[in-house]
Amino acid sequence: MSRNKEFILQHEDTKLALFRYNGTNIETESIVVNDKTTHILPFLSLSSEKLESKIAQWIINRGIPVTRDDIKKDIGDKTLLDILIQNLGLSLTDHYWFNPIKETKSWAEVNLYTNNFKSIYTLDLREDIKDIAGKTNFIPSASLKGDLKKKWIIDEQGARRLVKGNYGKSCRQSLCEVLATEIHKKQGKFEYTPYSLIQISSNGNKVIGCECPNFTDINTEFIPAIEIINSEKKSSSLSYYDQYIQICENRGISYIRPFMEYQILTDFIITNTDRHLNNFGIIRDSNTLEFIKPAPIFDSGNSMFYKSQYIKTGNSLLDIDITSFKTNEIKLLEYITNPNLVDLSLLPTSNELKKLFSIDITSKDEEIERLVKAYEKKIQLLNEFQHGIKIYSYGYKKSNI
Repeated sequence: MSRNKEFILQHEDTKLALFRYNGTNIETESIVVNDKTTHILPFLSLSSEKLESKIAQWIINRGIPVTRDDIKKDIGDKTLLDILIQNLGLSLTDHYWFNPIKETKSWAEVNLYTNNFKSIYTLDLREDIKDIAGKTNFIPSASLKGDLKKKWIIDEQGARRLVKGNYGKSCRQSLCEVLATEIHKKQGKFEYTPYSLIQISSNGNKVIGCECPNFTDINTEFIPAIEIINSEKKSSSLSYYDQYIQICENRGISYIRPFMEYQILTDFIITNTDRHLNNFGIIRDSNTLEFIKPAPIFDSGNSMFYKSQYIKTGNSLLDIDITSFKTNEIKLLEYITNPNLVDLSLLPTSNELKKLFSIDITSKDEEIERLVKAYEKKIQLLNEFQHGIKIYSYGYKKSNI
């Protein structure tokens, strides 16, 4: 990667800011913002930092995290920022990108919704990264966040789909995505992203992963909750949860509260520990910038004790650490105003759950039985909650099991 390349941060064909990449970092002092289009900039956090610093950090954070499985093996002697810049920051979640000043391009030429891109059907990025050439032969996976191995592919019908793997040798995370899909399908309440199991190559081995369709397109884009929350100064009288709901309601999404409550309740059933503020958000019109709807529920894989052989029992299931608006799962239930948003009679049965998790050959029969019991206990607790019992006030004893 040559040094001192200049780019324009754009939203489609609208120029937002000039910046320079020196081969190592984004030069903050080089950033020049177009004052006429600041309202189209990415949702940037309110802080004491200058706008230029926020833009530089946003660009850096746009790339693959260094914690991604096998990422050093995939990128070789390049850096993650090299890969992001080389792929012009292009994404299949939003319409921001980096236009090289010396080789100016148009959005129509480079966008990955209507132009094909390098798409090798494995979880490994190294083959995609090798020998990148051509105007539209980019890698949209260069802007994918998250620690799991994942990438965008183009299926036989030309649809953009996300494929991803699991933590370690187990395929439980993929099974959890399918479980969540079945729950939302049976409930029929709110929009969700459907996941299905696939067999795919990873490091030369066939593994069970999962795939799902993209939920943005040439006219829509995803804005994560963290950016929405940080885009307005928080009132001291509001929690971050209520701030998020208020912003969405003010922008026309009237049913955001029941949607969020439904998401909390279904996450509780499957013990999803990772509903962080990049794992949900809104879909907006990329032309008018108006909010359209909540993004369909996605990324529920870090559930059902996916990387632990110690599965909690009884009321210890009320003591689950999570990453979300609260640090403990049970505390999220305090936000619930309508616990009946989930019809417990329509949930997958214990036998269906057992059959699904038996696909994971790394899970022993007794472990699957304990997962089923934990699932049944969660449903029982939610049933009590629906009947007016404040289960978040229960005491519990930490299980040694």
